[in-house]
Amino acid sequence: MRILTLLAFLLVAVVVTGMAKAKEPAKRSKPNVILIMADDMGYADVERFGKLNIPTPALNRLCDEGVKFTDAYVTAPICVASRMGLMSGRHQQRFGVYGNFNAPNQQKLALRSTVLPRPFQQNGYRTALVGKWHLSGNSKDDWQLPGPLTRGFDECVAITGGGSSFWAGARVIRQEKFEKSPVYLTDLWGTEAADFIERNAKRPFFLYLAFNAVHAPLHALDDDIAPFAKTIKDPNRRIYAGMQLAMDRAVGQVLDELDKQEIADDTIVIFLNDNGGGGSTEQYASHSRNYANNSPFRGHKFDVFEGGIRVPMMMRWPGHLKAGSVYSKMVSSADIYRTVVSAAELEMPAEKFDSVNLLPYLTGKEKGEPHDWLCWQNRSRLPKSDGGLYKPRSREHNCAIRKGNWKLVRLNENIDSKSHPPAWQLYDLASDVGEQHDVAARHPEVVRELGQLFNAWRADMHPSIAAPARRKPGQPVKK
Repeated sequence: MRILTLLAFLLVAVVVTGMAKAKEPAKRSKPNVILIMADDMGYADVERFGKLNIPTPALNRLCDEGVKFTDAYVTAPICVASRMGLMSGRHQQRFGVYGNFNAPNQQKLALRSTVLPRPFQQNGYRTALVGKWHLSGNSKDDWQLPGPLTRGFDECVAITGGGSSFWAGARVIRQEKFEKSPVYLTDLWGTEAADFIERNAKRPFFLYLAFNAVHAPLHALDDDIAPFAKTIKDPNRRIYAGMQLAMDRAVGQVLDELDKQEIADDTIVIFLNDNGGGGSTEQYASHSRNYANNSPFRGHKFDVFEGGIRVPMMMRWPGHLKAGSVYSKMVSSADIYRTVVSAAELEMPAEKFDSVNLLPYLTGKEKGEPHDWLCWQNRSRLPKSDGGLYKPRSREHNCAIRKGNWKLVRLNENIDSKSHPPAWQLYDLASDVGEQHDVAARHPEVVRELGQLFNAWRADMHPSIAAPARRKPGQPVKK
């Protein structure tokens, strides 16, 4: 009798233990990946980077639970070019892209690249784009060019051009059908992202959550503006703060859904901005003027000064990256490609990449620098002679290279001219992060060394392709 009782007790113990283990989330062999990108946000407008008067609790949490990058750069100071660098893991100049226009012959070059979600899709991941695509051109009429569903995304709900109204009723495209957003657009993106996570919690997934916040137009809900009534005097800046608050809330939805599904430990989450915040002066075009704060840096979106290309970036992967750590060496947004593909133990496509796997550097296995130097070249935006709005100049470019703490900058170079280009400016970011004091005359050897490195880099890129004539709305794209 005692033996039977003991056997019964052991049987119950085994069942209970098995049930307990069944409740534990299974560790995955391959991590989920969530890549979150903000649009035209100021460097100082995230509390952990600027400590201003806009609360960002979700981004603070992500930063505190992961790695904060102090010297993260995007590949361009403007939307299309920057997103090409991110999604391709390559300098977008390899496709002849030096600005926001996206001509058919540039498309042909870009289509040779394997866009980031494709390796995940080919290896059983469910992939989705929520938000802003912007790689089929700069116009709402360009959506017929190769879009996200042909480039590695299984699902998409997105805006079709570079910008959009944020109000309920804004036009979005879900898969291949147009519809109207039922809510404030940033809230829609948060809900759609959380829904995708819930539906795919039991399988590996790749999610690209690309906000169009806090890009102009300045549209914010009254309830989101209200908290800043006493703390921010400028009414435009108050609206911007409300937009930022809504974006942070949407990021919080994503983090909360990961917790709810018990898959946070199995998910890499990366957040960054696409370029510096938009200008706040009347000379900046209204479609980019959003009153973001890029302090302590000089410049805004469009500039190759730090304010145009250095961005807040953070990465969380529990159990793999030390929570609350800070990484202060130069990294590029292009590095995200190789980093997440390597983390998932997938094969990189057989192409030439400008991407570095950051994981060995973040874990201390590699002690050196991910990059000895980084280069930028982008179309200039020059004021009209009467002091009016800045206008893009497709054949006049701004150039820059950073090596160590040295930053070399050249403005408004006519790339078609055979005359001598404008002089380089040199800044020591260790003592002059605001790039206020040109020390080129005192360090000619540094100017010469960095100038040669830049010229070698530029020679390896595809030459700039002239902007096509503007099409009228509805006019077909020439193939």
